[in-house]
Amino acid sequence: MVRIESPSSVNTYFQCPRKYYYSYKLKLPRTDSIATITGKSVHDALEKFFVLGSLGMTQENYVSEFQHRLMSQFNDIWAKAIPSLLKLNINKDTITKHYNDTMGMLRNFAGHVINQINAEMKKGKTFQKAFSHVKPQTEIHLTSDTHMVQGYVDALHEKDDFIKVVDYKTSKRDHMSEDYRRQLAIYALLYHENFNKLPNKVGLYFLRQGTERDLDVDFGLVEEAKEALKKVHESTNSELIEDYPKEKSPLCKWSTGQCDFYESCFKS
Repeated sequence: MVRIESPSSVNTYFQCPRKYYYSYKLKLPRTDSIATITGKSVHDALEKFFVLGSLGMTQENYVSEFQHRLMSQFNDIWAKAIPSLLKLNINKDTITKHYNDTMGMLRNFAGHVINQINAEMKKGKTFQKAFSHVKPQTEIHLTSDTHMVQGYVDALHEKDDFIKVVDYKTSKRDHMSEDYRRQLAIYALLYHENFNKLPNKVGLYFLRQGTERDLDVDFGLVEEAKEALKKVHESTNSELIEDYPKEKSPLCKWSTGQCDFYESCFKS
């Protein structure tokens, strides 16, 4: 039976077929890290903020209220994550550093959206209409039965016949990697499959740097996604480990950690 892939599983295969085998064939458990816990906390906070919308905000208080609400939501989520963080056996200084880094990301995001709202109000919109214009749809689940893939879109902007799909990143570098391009190509494919039209752009918002990186969407980009999915589907029919070669790279082991399956790969 063909597995329904995701942008994450497709990229896992291209990074290292052996890691794909351990993750999706054997379904070995993966270990939480401070990076994964922090990333999920940030995404949850951003999603909850937009779900609430502009409730309780006015043109006079929205700047301070926006920042306060976003930080408060993150603090609530972070507090619930503390037990998981403590299980990682890392020191409190490291946890504090990640917390402070994340608050900086959220301040960047708050400033980004505030600037967008201000730009719309300069065009003559009221605060409420400006917020409505800027507010995206969040956590949109898209599927393709034809290409056996699914994904969750962080933010979908559909305004004035302009459509943009956005994914939030907490990466240390704000560049369009091959993996990121492949992920965005799959989002373009998913959008086209679900709505029978192409988005204008797909892009990344790098929370740490407060920068955006976009791709214009055409059928060439969609074909890249189709080819990547075809490659993965055709290459993952086997249940034999030898059909999933190791791809040695810096992603195997680094200064502060290692792949979840490092010991399985290199124990012999």
